[in-house]
Amino acid sequence: MFHRLMEILLGLDPGFLAREGSWSLRFSPPWPWREIVGSATWNVLLLASAAAGVIWVYRRDARSRASRIVLASLRGLALALLIALLNRPMLTLGQNRVESSVLAVMIDDSLSMMVPDAGSAGEPRGRLEAAVDLLSRDDGAMLRELAKTHEIRLYRFGADAAAVGGFAGGATGGDDAALAAIKALAPTDPGTRLLPSIQSVLDDLQGRRLAGVVVLSDGRPSPAEPVGPELEAIRRYNVRVFPVAMGTEKPPKNIELSSVVAQDDAFAGDIVNVKVGVRFRGYETGQRVVIKLRDKSTGAALLDADGHPAEATATARDAGGAAEVELQFKARAPGPLDVLVEATPLPGELDAGDNSRVARISILDANIAVLYVDGYPRWDYRYIKNEMMRDKSVKISCLLTSADPSFAQEGDRPIRRFPESMDELLDYDVVLFGDVDPRQFTDAQLQMIGDFVAGKGGGFGMVAGPKYSPRAYRNTAIESILPVTIADVPHGAPKSIVEGFRPVVTPEGLAGSIFRFVADPSANREFLLRRWQPLFWHCPGVAAKPGVGEVYAEHPTDIGPDGRKAPILVLGRFGAGRTMFSAIDDSWRWRFYTGEGVFDTYWVQQLRYLARGRKLGQRRVALAASRSGYELGERITVTLRILDPQLSRQLPDRIGVELLLSESAQALSRLELVRQTGQGDLFAVSWSADRVGRFSLRVPAPAPGVEAMDLPITVAAPALELADARMDRELLERLAAQTGGAVVEPADADRLAAMIPSAAKVIPVETTRAIWNAPLALALFALLLTAEWVMRKVYGLL
Repeated sequence: MFHRLMEILLGLDPGFLAREGSWSLRFSPPWPWREIVGSATWNVLLLASAAAGVIWVYRRDARSRASRIVLASLRGLALALLIALLNRPMLTLGQNRVESSVLAVMIDDSLSMMVPDAGSAGEPRGRLEAAVDLLSRDDGAMLRELAKTHEIRLYRFGADAAAVGGFAGGATGGDDAALAAIKALAPTDPGTRLLPSIQSVLDDLQGRRLAGVVVLSDGRPSPAEPVGPELEAIRRYNVRVFPVAMGTEKPPKNIELSSVVAQDDAFAGDIVNVKVGVRFRGYETGQRVVIKLRDKSTGAALLDADGHPAEATATARDAGGAAEVELQFKARAPGPLDVLVEATPLPGELDAGDNSRVARISILDANIAVLYVDGYPRWDYRYIKNEMMRDKSVKISCLLTSADPSFAQEGDRPIRRFPESMDELLDYDVVLFGDVDPRQFTDAQLQMIGDFVAGKGGGFGMVAGPKYSPRAYRNTAIESILPVTIADVPHGAPKSIVEGFRPVVTPEGLAGSIFRFVADPSANREFLLRRWQPLFWHCPGVAAKPGVGEVYAEHPTDIGPDGRKAPILVLGRFGAGRTMFSAIDDSWRWRFYTGEGVFDTYWVQQLRYLARGRKLGQRRVALAASRSGYELGERITVTLRILDPQLSRQLPDRIGVELLLSESAQALSRLELVRQTGQGDLFAVSWSADRVGRFSLRVPAPAPGVEAMDLPITVAAPALELADARMDRELLERLAAQTGGAVVEPADADRLAAMIPSAAKVIPVETTRAIWNAPLALALFALLLTAEWVMRKVYGLL
């Protein structure tokens, strides 16, 4: 109350007298020539003049001495107050403003900070994990110690820098929000731009009392850039940088499954080959790693033909070399199978996430219905027919066109004529023609075969013969189906061959299962090269249709009309179905001389290839990604093809799907499969790969009778960021030397509080208010004049 009264009397702002600080009274007189003669000269002259005037006035007064003294005193006080007010008294409040010291702490969260080389040899930890632990352990004890001297500003950086919180100066406890932000950091940024990020932080804190910058990083920039100009630019800020070196300078160790090659589909009971590429980095020559196959959905180990877990050992040829192993497993129940290929993690690996890949394989129903038509009972006809009748997975109907009408046609499902309608033909998955005269069929029946293959996904194969196939099928509906050109097949009887030949299996043939007669790949190649029985006839003049037929075996010496080796076995596609042309008619020799297993494998696998179109069509839909693995930032495209035309017409133009995190099944986003313009049976969705990990695209059941589907997708770190993930000590030391800082080891990080002195500054601040014109001054002057007037009246001087 008293303070407010005084503020009113002195004409001060409310609360002015309540402020903390030191008070002083100063004068600012407007005397002329003050700079020359000084204010004191004027005050002395004025006081002397006032004193002289008062004495002169009251000395002549006849009143008593006491009265003259009283009146003179009142007059003198009034004049003294007037002279004091003429000196313009000012009330000054002196205070100190403190500009706090600021310390920037930057944390690298780029992908290279996932390298597990920051802990002990026995318990390696990721670099970012170690950095976060360093800052957050004991409730942020290190940061709390630094905050006693500095105001802490926290930043994360990779390709750029961003603020994540801070600690107030003088803090005695951890800031929960800042600690939570630090603990939430993950090594996901695909690039590291160390020096530009530091410049960005320095710009952000420009104008503050910056004591230094602490950088927890491995210092490895990506992409690599010239650092000289950027270091010079940082030096000009005149701020010391203290890098905390995270990681080691040794090349990181890592085992990566670089590739997984497996067929898209297989039949139940088939032996499926999976080729796995393994890349070793940082390991010594001879390092081994075990590769295993598991069913991703159940976690159960996939078994080989002998019932043992499917696994193989890959061996490093050198420190940065690659190896390839082949694993085999026996397909079991029909349905989609996600094969999880895993390399057993080794201690201290750079990224265990690239130790596994998923290959999706459709396991098809192995029961195949085959319609086999031949013109006469040649050797191949007899053995193919007998072998397929013995095979429990094949139901065969044989039609021998040269047989007497009373002849009982052979097979598991005997028939008496070739189908005359599509409904009858759809009882079969595969139609196989031998050396049969095309005049045995009507044009409608031949055209129906084309529709069966192209529109219904059926399979069609032709086994060449010396009489009719394939030459007689020129200019028929069958010619367009075949995967080979037949225009140059010569007329007349085939030439006599005295010396036999062994077909040369192409790389495509070796990769498939048709010529896989021995489980071990090297032993199988040896068998194909030297042990199987030579053949003595092949159909000349054929060539694989470009872009349609794929040659699986070729003649060792004869040349076809296209200048390439004459094809022996050609597989292809026609519309939705698959096709085959065999240029030999004496494969029966393989059964006679090398055993039933070779002949059975050769033909059963061909028939299964031809039946795939029909079997796949029974699934009604096919979900696929452009590939199974992507790098961060790449575009992922997934397609859903509707194989059932009736189902395609029932579906809406957009189908909602979910992108899930595989480990937790957490939904990350909702997307839409959109029907493609001009392709009514095709839906597609694409998005950018914005985080590393394993994901699953879940498609709900699009229609009754169609099950929900999950498509596994893997997103890996870009090779650029992890191509060289060693800690770059040279750059960190140059940065520290250029700025006057020092490189600090993580174990010595507690010394930072002593190494970085405060940059705080105390700045005096004065606040001045004039009181010469205050109400109190006017009141005092008036009071003195009034008192003199009253006393003069009392003494009878008025």
